[in-house]
Amino acid sequence: MNNPTYPPGEVFAVAEGDAGTVAARCRLAGGLLRVTLGDLREELGYRRLGKYVLDEVAESLTKEGLGWFPAWRLSPRENGEPRKEHEVWVFLRDGGLRCQVIDAIQAPEGSDVPTVLNGLLADRPQDLSPERKLGLIREILGL
Repeated sequence: MNNPTYPPGEVFAVAEGDAGTVAARCRLAGGLLRVTLGDLREELGYRRLGKYVLDEVAESLTKEGLGWFPAWRLSPRENGEPRKEHEVWVFLRDGGLRCQVIDAIQAPEGSDVPTVLNGLLADRPQDLSPERKLGLIREILGL
């Protein structure tokens, strides 16, 4: 699907009077931002949120150097009935610890999981409980 609202290469462009793009707001928020599918849909200029709009949203976020979780929210195969009030977390794909942790959780087969998880424990006591380790992950994710 082509988006008639924005010229090619300007997928998440700032509209006049807009508070900023999702990408800009994510950067201003320190690299992690919670948004609704409705927000993402509107930014692309669509009036309705069909399951195939999810592909365009995912492609646009990727072009902006952003990732998201939970991953299934932007998958037409897994989210057959997307709703504008559904939320996703958008994050900078900057290779930092947050990005590495999210990747290790969402796609462990493509990550060096032990190294990532050991990175969580750098400069921390090694005898942390599983609950405290999860707490650290939530802290990194801003949850």
